[in-house]
Amino acid sequence: MARQGYGKLSNGFHSNTKVLKLQRMRPSALGVYCMAISFCSDVLNDGVMSEDDVIYQLNATEEDIEALIKVGMFERSDDGSYRIHDYLSHQSSREQVETRAEGARNRKRKQRSEADVTPESRWDETNVTSMSRRDNSNVTPESRWDETNVTSMSRRDNSNVTPESRWDSLTKNQEPITNNQKNSSNEEFSLPQTPSQAEGAAESADEDYPIEFEQFWQTYPRKTGKRKAFEAWRKARRKTNNTFLIAKASRYAADPNREPGYTLTPANWLDGEHWDDDPLPAKPEPTARPSPSAWNRSQANQDANAALIAHYAAEEAAENQSREGVLTC
Repeated sequence: MARQGYGKLSNGFHSNTKVLKLQRMRPSALGVYCMAISFCSDVLNDGVMSEDDVIYQLNATEEDIEALIKVGMFERSDDGSYRIHDYLSHQSSREQVETRAEGARNRKRKQRSEADVTPESRWDETNVTSMSRRDNSNVTPESRWDETNVTSMSRRDNSNVTPESRWDSLTKNQEPITNNQKNSSNEEFSLPQTPSQAEGAAESADEDYPIEFEQFWQTYPRKTGKRKAFEAWRKARRKTNNTFLIAKASRYAADPNREPGYTLTPANWLDGEHWDDDPLPAKPEPTARPSPSAWNRSQANQDANAALIAHYAAEEAAENQSREGVLTC
């Protein structure tokens, strides 16, 4: 699936010296350059392309590549990759695009959380806050001083309690635990998710698949089991690059000998490393059935041959009989 957005060409592109030279030298290379701008803007590679990208995605010939390098619109790196000259001076980088996308997702999550807050819950929260403020306003300095003294006295009393006395107190005051108490304790430990946990679950549910996987998913001819396909795709990426996978999936989708009913699921195709398979064998030509008129002619010929054989057999039998009669005389 193509990412929403735009690759940009300046208004002076048509009059640029390099562009004019390339147009005279190799017109098809000009189309390759425009395709490269669109491709790099879509996959967010900051203008850096592998050799497979240039050959499979842009369908560029060696002559196109050499012409682009000669006029200075492409640059070849030591590792065999290609870079569009001054790409980031005119196009958005991957970091800029992802930052904008993350900001949009955060705004969407905020809108969802605000939509979940009802007027009644806001009214209750406001009342609880105001009531707590009124209660605190009735606390005088004297009452706070008394509370502080009571707390400090209880701490001093507890300091004289030995571990043995605490154990005795616990055993004396302990009462048998009833079934109702067990159920109530279990309920305490089986509370629903806290707000923070629920928010974490919502954030994980909002996570999107990577752009590279979405491109492969839209290219593959069968859309079944996206989660399994994503896990298989992640394993396949350790063995080969995504551009190669997309190119092979596109070839598999366009294969005229592929039967839709026998198309592999994307997870099976990736796990089985079927990107290395040869093209499917050609379908057998359907056997033409003879027409009724041809069948009638064939049957008539067979009947004529049978009649002729019977005639020759009768003549041979008559001749043999006459010979036997001559010999007996």
